[in-house]
Amino acid sequence: MTLCRSAVVAAAAIGLCVLLSAPSARATDYQINPRLELAGDYDDNVLLTTTNEISAAAAMADARVELLAEEPNWQLRATPEARGNWYSGHSDVNSNGEFLSLDGERSGPRYTLDLYGYGASQSLITNYLPTANIGSGLGTAQPGTTLATPASIRQNFGYLRPRYELEVTPRTSLELRLEYTDAAYSQQGHGYTDYRDFGGGVGVVLKATPTGSVTLRATGAGFEPDEGRTADTYGVELQWDGKLSPTKQYYLRAAAARTDLSGSLAAAPIPSTSTTTATGGAGAQWTYTLTEIFVDLTRDVVPTGQGYAVDRDQLRLRIARRFTPRLAGFLGARAIHDDPLPESAAVTVQAQRYALATVGFEWRLVRQFSLIGSYDYTNYHPYIGPAAQANAARLSLVYEPHRPENGPAITVGY
Repeated sequence: MTLCRSAVVAAAAIGLCVLLSAPSARATDYQINPRLELAGDYDDNVLLTTTNEISAAAAMADARVELLAEEPNWQLRATPEARGNWYSGHSDVNSNGEFLSLDGERSGPRYTLDLYGYGASQSLITNYLPTANIGSGLGTAQPGTTLATPASIRQNFGYLRPRYELEVTPRTSLELRLEYTDAAYSQQGHGYTDYRDFGGGVGVVLKATPTGSVTLRATGAGFEPDEGRTADTYGVELQWDGKLSPTKQYYLRAAAARTDLSGSLAAAPIPSTSTTTATGGAGAQWTYTLTEIFVDLTRDVVPTGQGYAVDRDQLRLRIARRFTPRLAGFLGARAIHDDPLPESAAVTVQAQRYALATVGFEWRLVRQFSLIGSYDYTNYHPYIGPAAQANAARLSLVYEPHRPENGPAITVGY
């Protein structure tokens, strides 16, 4: 796995060099777009538990800056971010996090190269759990999503994903994707353990119609937790991508994956086993003049911070609507069902279910300032104990000095 890790880092470095080193046809366009959000909220179950529930008001500050460089054939974007939450009368559940996302793309007459990276160092309390934010595109699950009881533990997380596509003929392309995930925790406890995951895929893309293409892809992944069973997964995918226009697209994917499990549980070695899982997905994204709709349903084999692999069923939903030039509304949902692979975890570990729904508005006061209000409902059924529920309301003031005069009504990722 050390060799695999080195290969991914090298691929990311090479990709970044290629993005930046090609000759320039004109002066590069640089942008610096800061964003500051100050918010107050109230949560009736801060730690999302059924015992010793904490209800508290909180103040939140989020500061980020988008650094953008682009030319006609390439673009590179980096966004550092810092966030903090302070709870009235409950300083023991205060939290903070630092984040960095990197997104670059370069295209040529016959190829496309893109590189995505994400890093985070954050406290694991309720706001660490999944939200309705659409952090990745159709058919791609957000990396590092883990369901576990929030605790005063810090997670350091890193993810890299280089991808390359080469046009072989006018109708046929080859694609290559690599992924590497590394998660470490300030202490091994409360259900968390350090882990590494390496994966990728090789596919053949055939343009079947003017608006659709079919892809046959072979995939593989290796999951290595510090405590728990390793899981080597390999499979095959058949995917149809439909692009009706630049703003209307959908996909359908049927797949199967086989996972080989080995290692030990509770310091006791157990025989190696294998299991086969049906995976896949379906989703669509439509963007109209006043309305945006995103819906995605996936089933994958994924690693978790608890030291075992799971079959994950996931639904992501986002609907945004502009009512007036200054007022827009949104609603979103996230539902996750994690089912541990057979014999991948201790017999006491059962399936986990998590659901979140949000609704709110964004009102542009003036070009640089907007007011955002939202209500969230969360329901979490952990692998041990009864389900917990939480209600939270938030009101935020956002300052974006470089916000375009005719920019989108919705800027919140919710």
